[in-house]
Amino acid sequence: MAIRSQRVLVSYLTRLWAPPPGGPLRTDPIQISLDVAPGTQPSNKPPVRIFIGTEPSQFRAERILVWSIARVRDPSRVYEIYLMKNLAGYRHGLWLTGFTNYRFAIPHFAGGQGRAIYNDADQIYLEDPAHLFDTEMGEHGVLSINDHDTSVMLMDCGRMAGIWGPATAASAKRRTLETWMRRIPDLWGPLDAGWNTRGEDCDRQRVRLIHYTTIHSQPWRPNPRDYIYEECPAGDIWHQMEREADAAGFQLFTARCPSPEFRMEGITGSEPGQDLAGWMEREWSGIISDLDAGTLLYYGRCRLPLRLIGERAAGSRPVRVTTGTAMRLQTGNGSTGGNYDLVLAGNLESVPEWDLPWVLDHLFAHSGRALAVAVDITGPAAAPADPFWWWAQLSDAGRRHPGVHWRLAVRHRRRLVPGIARWGGGPPAHIPPRTWVLLYYKSGHRSQALGIANSLALPFETREIHRSMFRYATAALSALAARKLGAGGRRLPGGIEAPWPDVIISSGWLTGLIARWVARRTGGATRLVLMGRKAGPVGESQDVVVSCRHFQLPSHPRRIETLLPPSKVSGRQLEEAAARWPRPFGNLPAPHVVLLVGGSTRSYRLDGRDAADLLTRVQAQVRETGGTLAVLTSPRTGREATRELQRVADTDVIVDAWQKGRRDNPYLGFLAGADILIVTGESESMLAETITAGKPVYIAPLPRRRQTPLQWAGNRVHACANRERLNKRGSRRPQQGLQYLCAFLVEHRLILPERGLEQLHNDLAEAGLARFLGARLECWSPQPWREPAEVAERIRELLGLAPFPDSGGTCEEIDVAAHD
Repeated sequence: MAIRSQRVLVSYLTRLWAPPPGGPLRTDPIQISLDVAPGTQPSNKPPVRIFIGTEPSQFRAERILVWSIARVRDPSRVYEIYLMKNLAGYRHGLWLTGFTNYRFAIPHFAGGQGRAIYNDADQIYLEDPAHLFDTEMGEHGVLSINDHDTSVMLMDCGRMAGIWGPATAASAKRRTLETWMRRIPDLWGPLDAGWNTRGEDCDRQRVRLIHYTTIHSQPWRPNPRDYIYEECPAGDIWHQMEREADAAGFQLFTARCPSPEFRMEGITGSEPGQDLAGWMEREWSGIISDLDAGTLLYYGRCRLPLRLIGERAAGSRPVRVTTGTAMRLQTGNGSTGGNYDLVLAGNLESVPEWDLPWVLDHLFAHSGRALAVAVDITGPAAAPADPFWWWAQLSDAGRRHPGVHWRLAVRHRRRLVPGIARWGGGPPAHIPPRTWVLLYYKSGHRSQALGIANSLALPFETREIHRSMFRYATAALSALAARKLGAGGRRLPGGIEAPWPDVIISSGWLTGLIARWVARRTGGATRLVLMGRKAGPVGESQDVVVSCRHFQLPSHPRRIETLLPPSKVSGRQLEEAAARWPRPFGNLPAPHVVLLVGGSTRSYRLDGRDAADLLTRVQAQVRETGGTLAVLTSPRTGREATRELQRVADTDVIVDAWQKGRRDNPYLGFLAGADILIVTGESESMLAETITAGKPVYIAPLPRRRQTPLQWAGNRVHACANRERLNKRGSRRPQQGLQYLCAFLVEHRLILPERGLEQLHNDLAEAGLARFLGARLECWSPQPWREPAEVAERIRELLGLAPFPDSGGTCEEIDVAAHD
């Protein structure tokens, strides 16, 4: 309770906007049966009964848990699986999860007879649960790995019916009910620890069941508004199972076998009023025009004038509109879909939450290019009244149908005030996508943005973001200010106006803020590729963030972690530079050595004395090689350091000082013509450009400055966010209190740790890409640098531009109009 109360307080202080979870309450669990496989001789053993505690946010986890049972089960045996979700009569408020005490009502749900297995939803089986079900119990009433952990239990329902029941489960605490069990001699017995192995302690040779018990490292990220998620060592096993389930077209319920609620009630609700009909029409007219759709399929109870929408959006072009009354939906993985350019779906809030996944699969299967969904949860609904839950459902279904662009609009109430939440996903609306690159005035950010744009091999337009645009972001350090910026205006200076792009590439905090403004203007239709330590979190969206490993930022499935930042320097550019500056060193002897000098930063110092010492040292080493040295400065080098470099330089040393506004900069020519490159270590961008050149690179670290109070605070906050605490069972405690607050600050880039440049230097040396400047220089062969191509491929995949293999699948069909 202490954990929950702290989390409620922190949640209230940090996320006042978050709506409470919703969904109708039920009196009994819902049953799923895995019958004897066709062509198999039935077993004479009793059915394996499994009760699963779950909640709406765990819809992905419960599906994969059932799939894990189906893939390892005995095909000759019946498996009865009961999903306990949103049960009425329980005090959910102070539970750590939404199903904490359901397990103690299992004897009642089982009729006080036979055996039953209990599982939390955050588990997967690697071995047939029938082996657990058939375990010898002796005189015990409960078997679990210890008497304080009941997250996996084998239970004798007849023995436990007089101890645990629905009344006590609804009112007593979990620890109290477990204490009652321990007080009765021999009631509890030990279970093989392989049946409840924590994900972070997974021994893959002996494990029978994996329990992803650490809430803030669950691979499917069920509650991203409540936790800042971390990587899980066994997360790859869970994701592999999900890919297998997707390939098999597996769902808990299907069109052929829908849930009992769907069979009894079908699509409930009355036809919306004119106000809601007008809102849906406004939401959809834009996407019809944007896609230039020629064929539309509409499903919903609201009788919208869709023919008028089509005519208004497409002008004189004829648009064929089909309504839900003539629709027969098909399941599977889209192999028979694609009948319509655009599918419009309304009133899905009346679909029971159990059936929404297969209904969405049907809609995606019929979408040749795009699917648009409008949901109103301001009134009674069969599914949870939580906009984020709807985004998670569309995002999950879109992952199974990666070739379809989708948009979601959710009409909801926030503190009794109506609002509309909008998201987009899947591939961009246009192929190739309309792409903007926002160019910041800082050269490092420009290099990164152009580097990504060039590596993606997509046509793009550039937009210059000048310093004067700070007047649009004076309060941008807070998330609230960013939200206010997105609420006003139709355009920004610098060509930031309609027609809006499908993809924006930006690097830096200000360009990231402007990119998010555009994404809000387009209702999530514009995808963002953000770079830089302060570009902001990716959040729960279809955006992509590219950041370096040494930034020490929290992991995210849509954050691409790189060793070095992207660079605009490429092999083609170096070839062009070599042709333009064929002999930057003239006839001077080789090897040709280039020293790239950066400058002072918040963490590192380069004054005149440091610059003179560095050049003196490098000149001595170049003399030993008999070669020639060229020194190139940068905008951060400063006048004092530049003067000292020019004073100390020998007569045969080429010193090329940076000049503002210079058009004919031979920087790339020197990179192309160099035999050895030496670079000061404070700049990731210069390191990336030199590594990309494929030459021997030496790193010359600059002296560190004294840590500033802000840097000290950032490091302390980062350390607190990553401090682990264990409970009595040895499991990691969920993030709470100060730990969660610190993780929240780092995740939202409000307080950041120092860049770990020493770690970057060591990683480059270990990878064979660079060496530290030592006593002598020599020519050596670095390892091939393939990261830019790998990053581009990953971005294309996350943007929906990469090819996806056809996973096959079966096809069923149902006339959904019969349930209207």
